[in-house]
Amino acid sequence: MKRSVAGMLMLMALGLAYAKDKPMSGVSEKVSVASRGGKVLVTLTVSNKTRQPIYLWKVTYQSRQLFGPDVDISVVGSAAPVNYIGPVVKRAPPQPDDYLKVEPNGMHRNTIDITRAYDFQPGKQRYRLSHTGSYVLDLQQLDHPETMKPASTVFTHTQVAQPAEQ
Repeated sequence: MKRSVAGMLMLMALGLAYAKDKPMSGVSEKVSVASRGGKVLVTLTVSNKTRQPIYLWKVTYQSRQLFGPDVDISVVGSAAPVNYIGPVVKRAPPQPDDYLKVEPNGMHRNTIDITRAYDFQPGKQRYRLSHTGSYVLDLQQLDHPETMKPASTVFTHTQVAQPAEQ
C-alpha cells in the first residue's frame, strides 16, 4: 500500500511538472485573414474556456497595426518567408496596464491591417500565415507567459505592383 501511494504521488508530481510547460487547456487562438480591396486584414480570436481570467498583451491583441514581425507568412509551396517591412518598436518590459483581461468563458477578437507590414509578392499568390499567441495568468508574474498552440490559415492575396520611384 505504501509503495502504491508513493508511486501515485510521484506520478502526480511528474504530471504537474509536465502540465506547467504545456498551454492551459481551454485557452485557444484562431487566426483568419480577409484579403479584399487591396488590404490584408488578420483577425486573432482568443477563447478562454477556463474558470479563471487570462491577460493578453495589448500591443498584439488591441492594436490595429503591427509593431514587429508578430506573424509568420510564407508563399504556399515555398519555404521562403515573406519579409516583414513594417515598423519595429523597441519597448520597455511590459507592465500590468499593458494587458487586457479576458474573463472566464470569454472571448477577445482583434483585427490588424498587415497590408504594408509585409513584402507581399506582386500578382495573385496563396500564402500561409501562422501566429503563436501567449497570455499570462497573473499580472504579478509577467515574465512567465503561457504559449498557445500555433494557429494558421491559408489565404489568397493579389498585390498590385507599385511603380518604381524615379
